[in-house]
Amino acid sequence: MLLVLNSMGLLQLSNPNSALRLLNSELPRFVALVLAITVHEFSHGFVATLFGDTLPRRVGRLTLNPLKHLDPIGTVMILVGPIGWGRPMPINPGEMRYQNLGWALSSLAGPVSNIVAATLAAALYSVVGDTDATVYRYVATFILINVLLAVFNLLPVPPLDGFGVVFGLAPRALKLVLLPLHRYGTLILLAVVFLPPLQIYLYSFIGAGRRLILPPLEVVCQCPLTALPF
Repeated sequence: MLLVLNSMGLLQLSNPNSALRLLNSELPRFVALVLAITVHEFSHGFVATLFGDTLPRRVGRLTLNPLKHLDPIGTVMILVGPIGWGRPMPINPGEMRYQNLGWALSSLAGPVSNIVAATLAAALYSVVGDTDATVYRYVATFILINVLLAVFNLLPVPPLDGFGVVFGLAPRALKLVLLPLHRYGTLILLAVVFLPPLQIYLYSFIGAGRRLILPPLEVVCQCPLTALPF
């Protein structure tokens, strides 16, 4: 296969359609997404465990091993699509102390962990002070992917974390109203992502999150982030 690809010119870096050029251009996004998803899912399980939930540990998900958190189709989408996803962290609120608070905080832990990861990467970059363009591309991509993943997951739409926070903190009467939404969560999310009338609200939400989070991170890393095309 490599010989065939080479004979077709797809392994030559000088060829603008080279597979290696494509891989090189997409590798920062792939690495950033894998790491961001791993941190995100681990944090859900870690906080749930702090509240007494033993399910994440019993199913072997309380780990930072990316292989435990990657979804097969989601990983393919990381490679070929604009974004991918990981395997949802299984949690059991019934095992938790303070079930409602545990549910809310374990949901919130994912987005918060991504913002913390982005902040740590920005701080480390400012300390190292490496001006190499490749290093900057990896660091900036990692920061942006983590911020976008955090903001997107804060949407109050099932099955995203924002809905988990709202549902966990909601009084019982509101929980009964929100409960049926779980059944149609995937369809609602697909509608928000793909239907143009709803995309307006999605882009406005993500844009507001970027404008809120990225400027302080630019100050931390002393490098431009808000102008990058993500």
